[in-house]
Amino acid sequence: MVMGKNSQQPLVSFIIPALNEELNLPPLFERLLDVEERIGLPIEILVIDDFSDDGTLRVAQEAGRLRPQIRSFRKAPPRGIGRAIRAGLELAKGSMGVVVMADGVDPLEKAVPEFCKKILEEGCHLVLLSRYTDRNDSKTIPLSYKLYHVLFRFLTSNCLGIPYRDTTYAFRAFDIEFVRSLNLRSDGFEISPELTIKTFFSGGRIGEVTGYQTRRTQGKSKFLFSKVMRGYARVLVEGLNMRLSRAHTKAPDSVDSKSN
Repeated sequence: MVMGKNSQQPLVSFIIPALNEELNLPPLFERLLDVEERIGLPIEILVIDDFSDDGTLRVAQEAGRLRPQIRSFRKAPPRGIGRAIRAGLELAKGSMGVVVMADGVDPLEKAVPEFCKKILEEGCHLVLLSRYTDRNDSKTIPLSYKLYHVLFRFLTSNCLGIPYRDTTYAFRAFDIEFVRSLNLRSDGFEISPELTIKTFFSGGRIGEVTGYQTRRTQGKSKFLFSKVMRGYARVLVEGLNMRLSRAHTKAPDSVDSKSN
């Protein structure tokens, strides 16, 4: 059964940006291969090594020799999760992509089957995992992060008119060809809200599933709001320009309809 899947063109591409994650990759690979059995679709696992200092690339290459679904690539510096995800988008062979964090905190087993349904059956272009629809799902998020999320959600809702509650969580699924057309240019963690904002203003269909993240067991998170706020501000300004531009192009139509 596995050999038959491996001989097919992958349908689902898991894109894993990885910086110094050698200890977290082996259990993540096992989980993703179990998910492949669960969804019954051919997959590929793309590890984008972000110029790690440890054995991240070696671990991925060794796993790839045993399981052909696993492909690994070493990205040249400068580092950045946005750069790594964009590199993965260029290399992906599937029609549906899923960004997966290498630390294993994402609810793969529950969310991925729901992602597949919304992308492959319902025609969504982007599916977000919301950690705020159910209050219990946000319990594992540090309080400082929640405060930043409240502020960012206020800005995206009131300034951009985007109704989704969790626009920043990197774990998400999307139609790869559609996302390639968005001309993403973020270098860091701001690529997640950039993807959400550009999909929204490009007329893409956005879906949501509920879920929660766990806590990493090995290593330290690379995410610090103090380092990403500049990038987040840039994509907010870009989104505001897109909203104003769309309003400007729609204005003549509304005037004509009133005159008729």
